[in-house]
Amino acid sequence: MSSDSFSASGLSVGLARIASYALACLVHLLGPAFLVVGVYLLSRMAIFAFFVGVVALGLAWLVRPRVPRFPADVQPLTREEAPNLYALLDRIGTGVGAPKTDAVALGGMVNAAFAAYGWRRRRVVMIGYPLWLILTPQERIAVLAHEMAHSSNGDARHGLFVGSALHSLRELRGVARFDWHEDDGLDNLFAQALLALAALPVRALIFALELLLRRSSQRAEYRADELGARVAGSRAMVSVLDALTTRVPSAEGFLEPSAVVLGASDLWDKLQATVAAVPDEELERRRQAAREEKARVDDTHPPTYLRMDRMRQLPYVEGEVGAAEVEKVQPELEQAAYRVAETIRDAARSALYH
Repeated sequence: MSSDSFSASGLSVGLARIASYALACLVHLLGPAFLVVGVYLLSRMAIFAFFVGVVALGLAWLVRPRVPRFPADVQPLTREEAPNLYALLDRIGTGVGAPKTDAVALGGMVNAAFAAYGWRRRRVVMIGYPLWLILTPQERIAVLAHEMAHSSNGDARHGLFVGSALHSLRELRGVARFDWHEDDGLDNLFAQALLALAALPVRALIFALELLLRRSSQRAEYRADELGARVAGSRAMVSVLDALTTRVPSAEGFLEPSAVVLGASDLWDKLQATVAAVPDEELERRRQAAREEKARVDDTHPPTYLRMDRMRQLPYVEGEVGAAEVEKVQPELEQAAYRVAETIRDAARSALYH
């Protein structure tokens, strides 16, 4: 998508943003509404009204405003444990206009992310160590800069008002998911089916809110790419986007079976060797396939090849932060990375035996 298409659709993007805030307001009002109805029905002192009132109070509790908690199954790193990493993040944050990072989480995903957790909106940068390993130092700067740019690029998904509404709905969807197994019995089947049926309005609200946010979210991805390119360089940003369609699939395919049989100390070395061994012909085939399929990370992201084309048009090539600043970070990650490998291995074995 070009910049011209953005300007032409500015009105629709603006209206969708307003509608998303209106829908989020409706979600936030559901809790107080159910609470008032529940209290009123309980005060009627009638059997049927009492039953419905209890249900209403339960719904009020379920749709209460929620914010994400600190991510689970990750290894937190404090400023005392990783001073060079935080210094790098502070330098990158200055370049993209992001506030200081409150926490860093090292995990086993082949991905990286920025999130705000808790009511105080503490900012956490999540680094997937498998992704970190298969990137070059300058690409690592690019992916960190892109993720940190989400704190200042106007992405409503990361805001308190809309973000907490969407998070509450997703939590409610998780509570009401259909999770019946053959040995659970017919009574449980009936209860699960009713619960899933009652959750249909919740799923509809999630769909509507995500649909309204889709255009602005894609716009925010382009903006994060641009801000990240100023810090890491446009060539590094193009390279890390290319890695999403070439190297990342190899890393993901390696981890699932290999984590079961390899020890924590061998997993990372084998991962790097496996990704490096993919022939150039296969990498080119993946690039072409991604372009033909218009591959993207998810619906909130534009197709990756369009993001790469946009980056190639930027005037700046060299970044503000160099690879030398990344070299000092690696030793600070080693101990936490070992624990991440053990977590991946335990999860893989648990999935295999169940």
